[in-house]
Amino acid sequence: MDNKDLERVLLEGSQQVQSGAPCEIEVQGRRFKVRQITQKVGLKISNLEKEILVLEREAKGEITLKRAKEIDEKMYTLHSKTAAYYLLGNWALFVPFLWALTWRWLFRKTNEVTFKINDAGANNKDVNFLLANWQVTKARLALSTMLVGNGIKQYQERMESAENMLEEDALPKKEDNK
Repeated sequence: MDNKDLERVLLEGSQQVQSGAPCEIEVQGRRFKVRQITQKVGLKISNLEKEILVLEREAKGEITLKRAKEIDEKMYTLHSKTAAYYLLGNWALFVPFLWALTWRWLFRKTNEVTFKINDAGANNKDVNFLLANWQVTKARLALSTMLVGNGIKQYQERMESAENMLEEDALPKKEDNK
């Protein structure tokens, strides 16, 4: 990876971060602003998504009608909570009762509202700068491990010749029969 490739990768990563969140969406005549999420909010959303996956797996097995209704309600609740995290961002952490009111309000809305919010938030999930941090780390690692100058080339040639000499020394010696 040369310097031009590294610059291109960093530029693409920064443009993706800048163009992502916050974004505004319109659902049923109402405008919602999907905010940029932090690592802590991203972790909470990830935990909710894992809980949804566990419930989906449980629902695939044989369950009673009562348990199926409980799972459906729990899944709708989790979708509403995820949408509330996307709408509030850090405010969900700093003002917990606002988050509680928001997800309960979203729970009363149609599935279309929570779906559109979660869809916009999922598309902006990389905007929590995790991608940008990873791109910078990869670029630094590539630069630090890149072979620099003739000194490294000479070092490699010496290492190859040393390895060849060791291989020659390890060969069995031929005996001269005279």
